[in-house]
Amino acid sequence: MSDVPLAPSLDVACRRWSDRPAITYRGGTMSYAELNDKVTVLACAYHRLGIRTGDRILCQLPDRPEHIVAIAAAWAVGAIHVGVDNDLTGEELSWLVDYTGAAALLYQPRHDRKDPLSDLTAVAEAHPGTRLIVHDWDPGSTALPHVSLSELLNARHGRLPSAEPQLGPDDTALLFLTSGTTGKPKAVMETLPVCWAKMQFFTDAFRPGPEDVHLIYLPISHVFGMRLALLALLRGGRVVLLDRFSPREALRLVAQERVTVLPGMPAHLTLIIRQLDEGDHDVSSLRWVVSAAANLPPALVEQVYERLGTEMLYVYGCSEGFTTETTDRRDIEQGSVGSLVFKGPEGTSAEGTVAVLDPDDHTPLPRGEIGEIAFRAAAPVRYWRRPPVATSGWYHTGDLGRIDDDGRVFVLGRLKQVVNRGGLKVSPGEVEVAMVRHPGVADAAVIATPDPVLGEATCACVVASDGDPPDLDELRSFLGTSLARHKLPDELCMIDAIPRTQIGKVDRPVLERLVVGGDWPRERLRPR
Repeated sequence: MSDVPLAPSLDVACRRWSDRPAITYRGGTMSYAELNDKVTVLACAYHRLGIRTGDRILCQLPDRPEHIVAIAAAWAVGAIHVGVDNDLTGEELSWLVDYTGAAALLYQPRHDRKDPLSDLTAVAEAHPGTRLIVHDWDPGSTALPHVSLSELLNARHGRLPSAEPQLGPDDTALLFLTSGTTGKPKAVMETLPVCWAKMQFFTDAFRPGPEDVHLIYLPISHVFGMRLALLALLRGGRVVLLDRFSPREALRLVAQERVTVLPGMPAHLTLIIRQLDEGDHDVSSLRWVVSAAANLPPALVEQVYERLGTEMLYVYGCSEGFTTETTDRRDIEQGSVGSLVFKGPEGTSAEGTVAVLDPDDHTPLPRGEIGEIAFRAAAPVRYWRRPPVATSGWYHTGDLGRIDDDGRVFVLGRLKQVVNRGGLKVSPGEVEVAMVRHPGVADAAVIATPDPVLGEATCACVVASDGDPPDLDELRSFLGTSLARHKLPDELCMIDAIPRTQIGKVDRPVLERLVVGGDWPRERLRPR
């Protein structure tokens, strides 16, 4: 495999490998030259629409070629790309438009909804000054003010003004959204040099090259999916995009496209291996599995090595960009997520150290003791519209862990009360606020319950009001008008009272003992 460094830009990669296939999607393949042409076309369109240096562009598109085009086109005009989940509601999108001051929103309607444009209508009404660029929709079928992404991409383009500023090394190029315990995201500001350094960190671990074919179904709107998609292209490889994960379709694409790199959270890998039939599914092309976001059960690790026949890269990190990794089979089998040093350009937030701190006084603990995992970078982490994290300070992950005598990091659980649902974080507080709006709910709380596929499922614990209490389907339908799909509860437990502390907070340890360890019946979603 090639050891050439990452291309310094997507433009350089497109010129270097112009005739090679770049992106495969739904049976069609786009070359690097075609990718570069579409980026130029969209960048010129952005400029005609008045988008300028420093403007924020929200991209709600799923995993399809246009999302990658949109990232590079934003950078070409000096704008800031902001990826957002495809399943956010109008209320959530409107908040993000307001929070980021977005100049434009790229939107793909959800055709599985009764009114696919209802969420976009909410954004248009709340933010009439934001440009709405809609994909996969007949522009003449609605009076909603918008422009068609397809028409923009099919327009003849000229050249960007020669004086158009490029992104400098200190200019923000990306905002990565990350949820906190309040449910409202923070936006991590990242420059191109730091972004490249963190992609190089992954690249150094498993050395992808022009010969590799990468299956990408992890959301490109999230930091991990975006880095994996871009680093594949910056090394001359081919990206195969799957916009809606299913284990059957993933295995079909592995065989058909001769995929060599398969990323997946533990939940994805579990479903793929359950579906795998060696007589029907050819996985002989695979050489790497890349996983992150949740603990890998030992039994799953063994199945990946034995049934998929690959090497593994296991990554631990956060949207702030702090990352550890390991490819050592013994480390992965024993549950280590790598060493306590992460590398990047000297003096940037891509370089620093990991420590385990005392949760009470935040002092470093001796090797072997359990505490909160924290990162300290050489440069401060910057958040949109928030003060930077002090250079000398620690970034607290909320995760419990330890560091052994060999400097290996082990993640053991979480301090923060956030449900890690298959790699997607769900804030209990956000769901609880929405649940108590239901007329049949007098009180409510959310806890994590064990799930063999997701790792953790979201369980809604509900005290019924005098009216008719909702069943799980009704509750999910009610919450679906204000919450993204991954935040909807997987289980419902009707309970007599929510245990609370003296100051009124939900006593989650007590509640978990009652629900998980007790006899309260739980209604579950039908099997996935």
